[in-house]
Amino acid sequence: MFFIGIFGVNTKTEPVKTETAVICPLCERYGRYEVLKAYTYFHIFFIPIWRWNKRYYIKTHCCDVFSEIDRETGERIEAGEAVEIEKEQILDAYISIKICPNCHTKVEPNFQYCPHCGTRL
Repeated sequence: MFFIGIFGVNTKTEPVKTETAVICPLCERYGRYEVLKAYTYFHIFFIPIWRWNKRYYIKTHCCDVFSEIDRETGERIEAGEAVEIEKEQILDAYISIKICPNCHTKVEPNFQYCPHCGTRL
């Protein structure tokens, strides 16, 4: 009998939910965000067998921030509950840009003043 075993470990990120027309929990601006689930899994013949290291993230489009949210909140959102994400539920924020509170222009993260209107950031 001839048998070829194809197995391995992969990571996967999949969208859970997209919220539109909401207030951003980080910058408190009107916008939208996506909730993503990332996990690692072991597969045999491309069929996932075991999953571990499940994490949930929020990706905001108004302030362009990618942040991890707590697992309980992520699981409730994935189950279909209407959950409003609060600032306290966000674990880590990976901020790639700043938004000027006065003119709402995207500004480099190391700037202390907005180059367009001069407002202190």
